[in-house]
Amino acid sequence: MHFQFPIATIGNMAEVEKENELYEYSEEPDIDFLKGDLERCRKNLSYYMDKQEEARDVRRNNWPGKGRHGIKEAPDSFPWQGASDLEPNLINPLIDGDVSLLKSSLTKGNIVAAPVESSDIASSSIVTNFMRWRMSSMDELPREAGVAANYLLEQGVAFLGVYFKREVTRVLKPISLEEIAAISPELATAIADPDMKDGVLEMLQNALPNISKKRIRKIYNELRKDGVSELPTEKTVTNRPAIRAYELGRDLIVDSNILDLQSARAIYCVHFYTPEQVRSKVFTDGWDSDFVDEVIENTTGDYDTYYQGYADGLYVTNQNEAPQHYEGMIRLVTCYRRESDEDKVPVCKVTIFSEAVEGYATSYVMSEDAGRYPFVAITREHISRRLLDSRGYPELLHSYQLAVKSEMDARRDRASLSTCPPIEYMVGRKPESIGAGSKVPVRRRGEVGFLEIPRHSPASMEVEMQIRQIADKLTGRPTGPDDAVEANIIRQSLVNNWLHGFSQVLKKCWALDRAYNSEIWFRVTNNEMGQNIVMDETASEYDFQLSFNTMNNDEEKVMQKLEKVGQVMASFDRQGQARYDIFLRTFLDAIDPNLASQLIMPAQEATTKEIIETSNDIAKISSGQVVNAPQGANAQLRLQVLQQYLQGTEQIPAEDVQSRLQEDEKFRARMETYQKQLTFMIQQQENARIGAMGTAPGNMPATAA
Repeated sequence: MHFQFPIATIGNMAEVEKENELYEYSEEPDIDFLKGDLERCRKNLSYYMDKQEEARDVRRNNWPGKGRHGIKEAPDSFPWQGASDLEPNLINPLIDGDVSLLKSSLTKGNIVAAPVESSDIASSSIVTNFMRWRMSSMDELPREAGVAANYLLEQGVAFLGVYFKREVTRVLKPISLEEIAAISPELATAIADPDMKDGVLEMLQNALPNISKKRIRKIYNELRKDGVSELPTEKTVTNRPAIRAYELGRDLIVDSNILDLQSARAIYCVHFYTPEQVRSKVFTDGWDSDFVDEVIENTTGDYDTYYQGYADGLYVTNQNEAPQHYEGMIRLVTCYRRESDEDKVPVCKVTIFSEAVEGYATSYVMSEDAGRYPFVAITREHISRRLLDSRGYPELLHSYQLAVKSEMDARRDRASLSTCPPIEYMVGRKPESIGAGSKVPVRRRGEVGFLEIPRHSPASMEVEMQIRQIADKLTGRPTGPDDAVEANIIRQSLVNNWLHGFSQVLKKCWALDRAYNSEIWFRVTNNEMGQNIVMDETASEYDFQLSFNTMNNDEEKVMQKLEKVGQVMASFDRQGQARYDIFLRTFLDAIDPNLASQLIMPAQEATTKEIIETSNDIAKISSGQVVNAPQGANAQLRLQVLQQYLQGTEQIPAEDVQSRLQEDEKFRARMETYQKQLTFMIQQQENARIGAMGTAPGNMPATAA
């Protein structure tokens, strides 16, 4: 598996301070400086990492001393051992619901490739269809989008990396002696000659250096004996852009005071590899073999330097969360850093290294995507210009979740007291047993009794419901007719932030396809035969826009709105300005975004279809068949085609057709039947207009000031 990460080439940093010295550009990376800068960024992120761990615990209902069975198990528990310790589950359902909303908006959203220059208008529709197909071809998109959506709502910010994924495998390809003779007659002749065996084997070994000598001898023997053999060859199974969601602090480390990712001095990504994957990088990516041997020998499973909170390869937030084991894995850091070369040209250098080993695996400069980092940051809110100030649901709703838990525990504890309240008895005369049918010996009535418990308050449930309504309102869920509009605006803002981030992802995917794929075959929804896109001809800049209306999730309301729009268009369209073709597409998009492209053909294609079908009908009529005009057809266009057939052209008049109409009564009757049916369709349309207006339509449109 080969992952090639695109990196930016435009930066604004020529030099940085390093221990009162200037860190200047050099083709040889300063690994010690990068390690120190990585540790500095880690320490600066400690505050945000603590917030993230707290948010993770709040969402998962984890707290110190939590019991495993919904009760407090410690002897010193408050108010008593065995008291209620329920999970309130206020925040997690809200996050799960909005994660589904964000994933749905990405799936059902409308994609538009807006051209940057006027010369790109003609190809924008092709690029739009291509990017819609590209999203469907990215198998990891649903998973990574779901992970990113959870990060966004839980932590307030999500990071997505865009890279080019190339997977190559080896397969056995049949090869025959005739094919070899067509390419090299001398080699085929030499294979057939047994006296030249040693020379042929040496020639094949030099031509196929990646194949073992044993396989070379097998190929030679099979070609001499059967004339056919199988040749190991490489086959590309994946060659496309891909995305990955990153978690701040664990997977992606950056300065804590940045305004946006593109202004960061450096971005560090942590990746885990197996020893086999690291070894393969020596051949596929040109990694340093000595470095690879050293990291495999000395760092496999060692993670003491991951970040504060990790120890012995384990990280546990509390007793209820499973530890993370990384035995047998190798952790490497990929640094993306902007610098200026010796000619003061901004570049971005990629360096892959290990924190526990000297040296580095590889270092190179990349220039894809117009010099920008291959990462996109999406924030849930914009309360300041600082990127990491965005808050997630747990930070907003933590106190409300605690209040809900208090109300739930109080009701359960009172139920427990009602079921088995405390017992009063004389000192030294404790009853032997308490329960249904038990016998309690007493000297006089009243010596043994139940302690009076607090009265039940019916307001507890009402308080909990009010708290949950507040949480719903804060997260854009309507609590009644009065705040339905405001709630929709809040959810629409969340969706807009999400789709804006993914529009930047699509732009980076387009840049990668331009850089690594010169020609791509893809299948659009309304063309089963597929289509070729040549990057040399259409590889221009585009602004990709993703849009989705949150109201579209309520199909009933959308249908009511569109039906009302259709009635208004039919009643008040005085000058024929209504675009019923666009209205039809919008109506179908509201039902299913994929139906419009499948069911609605372009206007030119529809016209061509009507002309072809009318010509076929005329041919059937000429052959003696009685043809009926189809319902829903373009009657006016079909009449025009019929008249052109009867009249012919100036160069070739239809004299033969006119002669046949006069001589052949049956042919004339079939033709008149078809023509009358089309005329009747047009008359029916006019009758509908008369019914709507009350009188016959005039020959001039009404004045509309």
